[in-house]
Amino acid sequence: MAVPQRFSILRVGLPPGDAWSGLAWSGFSAGYVLSGNGVSPADALPDADELEILLPACRVSMHRLELPERAGKHLDALIRQALEDRLLGDRADALAVSGASKGIERRVWVCGRRWLEGALERLAAAGRYADGLVPEYELLPESENATVFAAATGGTIFRTASGQFGIAGNEAAEAVIAQLAGGEALQRAGDIARRPCPPGGRAALPPALARLASRRLDLRPLRATGALLAASIILALLAAVAHWRHLENRAANLQHEIRQTFAAAFPGTPIVDPILQWESKRRESTQTRDDALDAAIGLAARLKIPVKPRGIEASEAGVRLTLTDSDAAQYQSRLEAAGKPEKTPAGPGFTQFLYRPGREQR
Repeated sequence: MAVPQRFSILRVGLPPGDAWSGLAWSGFSAGYVLSGNGVSPADALPDADELEILLPACRVSMHRLELPERAGKHLDALIRQALEDRLLGDRADALAVSGASKGIERRVWVCGRRWLEGALERLAAAGRYADGLVPEYELLPESENATVFAAATGGTIFRTASGQFGIAGNEAAEAVIAQLAGGEALQRAGDIARRPCPPGGRAALPPALARLASRRLDLRPLRATGALLAASIILALLAAVAHWRHLENRAANLQHEIRQTFAAAFPGTPIVDPILQWESKRRESTQTRDDALDAAIGLAARLKIPVKPRGIEASEAGVRLTLTDSDAAQYQSRLEAAGKPEKTPAGPGFTQFLYRPGREQR
């Protein structure tokens, strides 16, 4: 039959030993409808929504325990306590897997912890992570009046009408088993690995092995979103870099303009930091204007004469007062008494008086 690219459930049988060159698998669609089967290495198994691990019967022992129906979080502790007197050998290596229950009776499967851990680690290394465990015994069909036999990994397994499980070594052993079961008829089942798992037959992975079932994040559905996000981040970075370069160019141009303006305003002045130098020159100019204005006001207070100056100039050199010749002649004595000015002609009909700082009459 044509094998689909992906199954709803993929059942993979674990080998009892180290023969991992090829793993038998069966693929099911929804509702446990068989859709394909084959043998593949661990890293070439088909894709599936769920991975079901089939435990070989020769690696598992079954125990029927009477436990409280609602054991809740105490179930594992009650199982360990009930198995204390049943298990032989290395109890630290015994891993109990809780199976189906009916009333107070619960089936518990026990296998080697180190063996199962090693198998799950090999599957995880191939990118396969288990969703549940199914012992081969659980796939044996039930019969009310017959002992059911079926070929399994490592031998022939059986299930009696009363719910007993085991492995039969040969046909003679099968007859003896049937007689011991109460003379039940013998019934042979087909390939149980392809049978659907009955309700309650699949057990969850024990908490002790949960780390081996931790799936790695599948990023394939997120590739398009991730690529779009990466492109958006790159565009945002490029826009930020372009804006930063634009601001950098503007700052360089502005600094060049400031240097040119400073050089034009103060020719011959060495330029170190034009902004700080400009601020210093501004403060000096402000102080000079303030001093000159004070000098002009002080001169006006000392003169106290009703003249209308043609012009008043105040600078670091002093206050320069321009008067008509008639005012200069009329108030000459008072003008000279205000600070011994330097008198010079200022054009036809005008005389200029320069009052230098420090020459005021007290």
